[in-house]
Amino acid sequence: MKIISEGADSFRDMERADKGASYSIAIDIGTTTLVAYLVSRESGAVIAVSSAVNPQAVFGADVISRISYASERDDGLGVLQNRVVDAVNRLIFNLQRRAAVAEEEITEAVVSANTTMEHIFAGVSPKSIGKSPFAPRYRELPAMRAEQINLALTSGTTVRFLPNISGFVGGDITAGIIYTALARSERLSLLIDIGTNNEMVLGCKDFMLCCSAAAGPALEGAKISQGMCATEGAIDHVMMENGELCISTIDNAPAAGICGSGLVDAITLLLGEGVIDKSGKFEKKLAVENALLGRLDMSQKRFLLAENSKGRVFITQKDIREVQLAKSAIATGIEIMLEEAGKKLEDVEMVFLAGAFGNYLNIENAAKIGILPKLPPEKIKSVGNSSGLGAIEVICTPGCWGEAKNVADRAEHIELATHKEFPLKFVKNLSF
Repeated sequence: MKIISEGADSFRDMERADKGASYSIAIDIGTTTLVAYLVSRESGAVIAVSSAVNPQAVFGADVISRISYASERDDGLGVLQNRVVDAVNRLIFNLQRRAAVAEEEITEAVVSANTTMEHIFAGVSPKSIGKSPFAPRYRELPAMRAEQINLALTSGTTVRFLPNISGFVGGDITAGIIYTALARSERLSLLIDIGTNNEMVLGCKDFMLCCSAAAGPALEGAKISQGMCATEGAIDHVMMENGELCISTIDNAPAAGICGSGLVDAITLLLGEGVIDKSGKFEKKLAVENALLGRLDMSQKRFLLAENSKGRVFITQKDIREVQLAKSAIATGIEIMLEEAGKKLEDVEMVFLAGAFGNYLNIENAAKIGILPKLPPEKIKSVGNSSGLGAIEVICTPGCWGEAKNVADRAEHIELATHKEFPLKFVKNLSF
């Protein structure tokens, strides 16, 4: 596929080069972020891209919070649906404006999202996903017309939803499997989608196992004392240079907080410099010659990363614990899938790291502290937004829709919450 541009203003003054063409829109509904792509049906090119924060976030950072809100209030489902549909409509308007495309030229929308987000977007209660046996009302939501969900497209425009694998492994993972060609490959591969929710798939053309790790949103900055999304002023990398701690921030702005990639770097550095031990605790007594001694405040159990005229940014003991919970859930899920498949980690030939987080992550640091498996860096590949890119693949490639249905049917879901080995392995994997 060819992406013409992802710039926010790239098409403001662009002349239409393909009048009379027909278009589709691929909509990736993440728990935290929304992305919409305008796709030319003729050329397969992505003509424009628009993104925004999911406005449902004010009702909770994770899908469990959204399920609770939708289920426990009479107007909960309607409120959540209206919020996300309104936001997607703004993205659609942006795409039309930037590419000078008329509404009637858009003939289809394809939605890729986790199971809860798909249900809410379609106006279907996600209540059953939140309680055992965590089964969605629909594994494959029926196609709808745009006007049924108040989507800002011509009446009668078809809206299709990528099929879900289970209650907590959704159409976004089906899309990722399509995009990476994991289900068609001879080689054993691992797909890890690190976001607000963390899903993983182990498999090849012969089998697919998948699971969802309740890792929480720490790696996207949520539940972190000074955590933030990867936006201006977020510390995105931390390193030692010439014996001094150095940071970088997004857009080189004064440090205002820390995002997921910065957290991974910071914890790796603290571990390597002996500021924390393998259990994640701050060392009570650092050697006098330790260059980082002056940054450690044991009375508050925090470590100073940066200070400027706007304030100071710390990483706390609680922050480190949140990352440990996330990394243990991911590591435990991978370990259980490998055991269920009768495979060893060294049998894995490729790891696909999905999600925006993977684009900024220092892969070697993530492997050092156990967020990613300890494999050679050349075996780990960041694939970006595989949810949205997989939806584009389905739009552009004949036969992909059938493959998506086949993938959703073939993938075997492992419920980690009830797996007998999960508690012991989870505790073991908390250590760095």
